[in-house]
Amino acid sequence: MSTKRSRAYGSNEVKIEGKKRKAESESTHVTLKVKGQDEEGVKVFKVRRNVKLQKLMEFYTKMRGVEWNTFRFLFDGLRIREYHTPDELELKDGDEIDAMLYQESGFGPSSSIFRV
Repeated sequence: MSTKRSRAYGSNEVKIEGKKRKAESESTHVTLKVKGQDEEGVKVFKVRRNVKLQKLMEFYTKMRGVEWNTFRFLFDGLRIREYHTPDELELKDGDEIDAMLYQESGFGPSSSIFRV
C-alpha cells in the first residue's frame, strides 16, 4: 500500500511541475506599445492574449479625447480590426502598434470641378 501512495504522490508532483513550467513559458498577458503619428509619445498597455483588441483601441481613443473612428491601428503595415486578439496576430511583449489618423480621400464634388 505504501508504494501506491508514493506513486500517486509522485505523479501529482509531476503534473504540478508541468503546469508551472507552462505558466512560466507562456504568460496570459502581453505588453504592447501604441505610437501615434503625432508627437503624443508612446503609450504602453498590458492586455490579455485572448481578449479582443477593441478594448485597447477604445481606451487609447478615450485617452486622446477623440472619437472611436479617428484612428486606424496598424501592425507591420497591416490593419488591426477590433475583433482581432494578440494571439491571433501573434503579438509579443514590446511589439509596437501604430495609431494612424484616418483620412478620407481628397476627391469629392468640390475638388472634381476645375476651372481654366
